[in-house]
Amino acid sequence: MRKKILILAFVVGLIYGSVWLGNDVVLSPQFYLAIIIGVVPVAICVWIILRGQTPSKVFLLRLFFAALAVRYLLAYFIYSRNLQSLLGADAGTYDAFGYELLRSWMGLVDPNAYWLVKFTGARTSGFGMFYWVAGIYFVIGQSAFAIQLINCALGAGTTIAAYKIAIMVYPSERIARWTAIATAFSPSLVLWTSQGLKDGPIMLCLCLCVLFALRIRNKIEFKSFSLLLISLLCLYTLRHYAAYIMLAAVVGGLLFTMRKKFTPLTVLQGALLVVVIGVAFSYFGAGEVAIDTIDFKQIQRARVWGAQAANTGFGGDVDITDTRAAIEYLPLGVVYALLAPFPWMINSFRQMITLPELVVWWLLMPMMIRGYGYALRHRLRQSFVICTFVVGLTLAFALYQSNAGTAYRHRSQLYPFFILFICIGIDQRRLSKLEKRAHSRQPSFVTPLPQGLTNHRVKVQAHRLEHY
Repeated sequence: MRKKILILAFVVGLIYGSVWLGNDVVLSPQFYLAIIIGVVPVAICVWIILRGQTPSKVFLLRLFFAALAVRYLLAYFIYSRNLQSLLGADAGTYDAFGYELLRSWMGLVDPNAYWLVKFTGARTSGFGMFYWVAGIYFVIGQSAFAIQLINCALGAGTTIAAYKIAIMVYPSERIARWTAIATAFSPSLVLWTSQGLKDGPIMLCLCLCVLFALRIRNKIEFKSFSLLLISLLCLYTLRHYAAYIMLAAVVGGLLFTMRKKFTPLTVLQGALLVVVIGVAFSYFGAGEVAIDTIDFKQIQRARVWGAQAANTGFGGDVDITDTRAAIEYLPLGVVYALLAPFPWMINSFRQMITLPELVVWWLLMPMMIRGYGYALRHRLRQSFVICTFVVGLTLAFALYQSNAGTAYRHRSQLYPFFILFICIGIDQRRLSKLEKRAHSRQPSFVTPLPQGLTNHRVKVQAHRLEHY
């Protein structure tokens, strides 16, 4: 009797749930279309994980879905409470202009209108985001929630790329997992990749550029080079100056850090790849855009406006068009770019919720510096692209930024690389403690080890890299 009652209750619940779901789909079709379109990048990421040769498939799969779940929950909370304008006002801009761009394709808006061309033209940094939004809207209609769900998948997918980069730069499964976990659940990364902002796609493009550059360093192959080129061009459409800095780092890596012995042939191979990349960028007018990108007068006007328009503005009185003044301001600009906002700049609840992560970030800065130094000394060939790009973009932020809130948001795009250096620094500290403990326990009558053997762990790590 009890079994029959349970079966009946299950059937009634199934029927009721089906009717409720069908009615809700009819009333809110855009919401469910957003869910369907959001599944596509998730399926791609799962496919990439399953077809990989790494022994950590199960770990990466679980981590990906955990990171995705956290982002989904935050995205739905922001969407249902209409918090987009509070937490990420730029999402409204991408939604509005993306929809107007779609309407121009349909003949409902003049495609040559000045305001539309200004925002969606190739000379505007981030123009690719408008086309990305318009393309999604062309398929399912206007749905800002769909952009959020897609960005959630891209943000969770960044953890996979971070893991693969870490294992190639520093051959340690432990460090790769730490890097992936921290990338998956870092509060700022979760926040910015759960909204309809371009930060999530930018983070993924940066990691993919580094990943494929490292693969080409090991072995030149058409597939990796094609994906590197696509990633660079996607990054260019999202943020011009970041793409130029990444391009310079990749070019240096292709020319000088190939895994094969440094010979004229390897230089020629790298040069040919660089030429192909240069031709592709010139096709998109990157040469002309570069002139506008490094226009210091225009940058100065933007800095002054940013410093005056925000409560957390800084450095607006410094004229960076004066080379000497810019160089003198650079150290202070780097401090703001890496550490802002400071406690005395926090004047709202929205800024207050960032304080716990900021405190942890400040405390881990010494470990990041230590890890970066180790990478320069012992893993330069493997980490050349990352080290060069991180320094270049940090200096660019130091000169360009004059708003602590914007600096905090843009700095998060480098967090996957910063986290890698932090994890390396922590591991090196752990190994140093183990060495000191071993030496302290060594009997006095035992002959000390030769100096060359004290760095045995470095040689072991280098040997382990040969398997990747």
